[in-house]
Amino acid sequence: MEKDLVAVLGGGNGGHAVAANLSLNGYKVNFFELPQFAESFERVLRTKEIRIEGVSIDGTAKLNLATIDIQQAIKDAEVLFVVTPAFGHKIMAEACAPFVQDGQIIVLMPGSGGSLEFVKIFKHRKVKQEIAFAETCTLPYGARLKSSGHVSVFIHAVILSAGVFPSKRTSEVIPKLKQYYPIITPAKDVMEAAINNPNPIVHPVATLLSATRIEHAKGEFYLYAEGMTPSVARTFEALNEERLALCKAMGYKLYHWDNLEFKNYNLGETEEECRYRILNTSMDAAFGKDGIYAGIKMKGPEHMKDRYVTEDVPYGMVLLSTLGNLLGVPTPTHDAVIQLCSVINRTDYWKTGRGIKELDLSKWDKKGLKKFLKEGK
Repeated sequence: MEKDLVAVLGGGNGGHAVAANLSLNGYKVNFFELPQFAESFERVLRTKEIRIEGVSIDGTAKLNLATIDIQQAIKDAEVLFVVTPAFGHKIMAEACAPFVQDGQIIVLMPGSGGSLEFVKIFKHRKVKQEIAFAETCTLPYGARLKSSGHVSVFIHAVILSAGVFPSKRTSEVIPKLKQYYPIITPAKDVMEAAINNPNPIVHPVATLLSATRIEHAKGEFYLYAEGMTPSVARTFEALNEERLALCKAMGYKLYHWDNLEFKNYNLGETEEECRYRILNTSMDAAFGKDGIYAGIKMKGPEHMKDRYVTEDVPYGMVLLSTLGNLLGVPTPTHDAVIQLCSVINRTDYWKTGRGIKELDLSKWDKKGLKKFLKEGK
């Protein structure tokens, strides 16, 4: 394998930003998209270039390869960065399984527990190669595609917690990943990284409580500027208290509190440090008309089947709720949001989501789960 060759799998907003940044930072990048999305990926396939602008790097990245052939994309790459929505993890794992090579590292950005879905699928597919898995708590960038091959980055992380599976390989894997992203810091394991994803705390309930406004706005709605109010903040607090209880049960740290300081994306504070800062800032300063969120003019969601619900509820909130069931930790606010979003979208997110059972973890008790996350068996 070539140490300076990486593969970026997933041609969406985040994939474009990761591929462009790594390329402009001197790495050889193979950029892959699934064949069913080839039409929207056509310009990148033809030019092997990505134009990137914004708060990250401005420039035109020259890719080593742009392809819809997964075998070609991942051959000899040291690290495979999987940058897709959580509902894309399964199909990407199935695509990779026949072609992975010994010693490769597969990193999901972010994971929301998806690294464990890769582990499950590789086990069922009888993959014999020795692979290390990792996942980050969130994306390194907040980005939006302007068009195929043209991405704008409006915010970037200053710290990126990442868990490794099995976690006994953390001291081996994290230094390798820090070569690509120095902001990476080790989480205790992949479940700690998953719990630290702020999106399931912020997005679903704010969207749910803005449902009537979203449906009347006909596309002219800005969740951060309009939907983040003191009442919504109190629901964040309730969700976060449940998350803290899960962390306490598992011996984890929480590096996000409730995403209030969005301008300083993922500050890397401990829960205690962040709580002190938040409690010394009035609700109106954060959530009022002149607060932190008011200036973030990011449009959407336009409907209740936006990814803020269809990804963050079944792949984020369901994981935490079912983990609570396993640990005996009540999660009533999570449960209420999941149930109401299920009713609104006429989809049973308890059944369609990716929880503890779907990750083949329901056979463990807390001690067994912690041992599995550490040892891989």
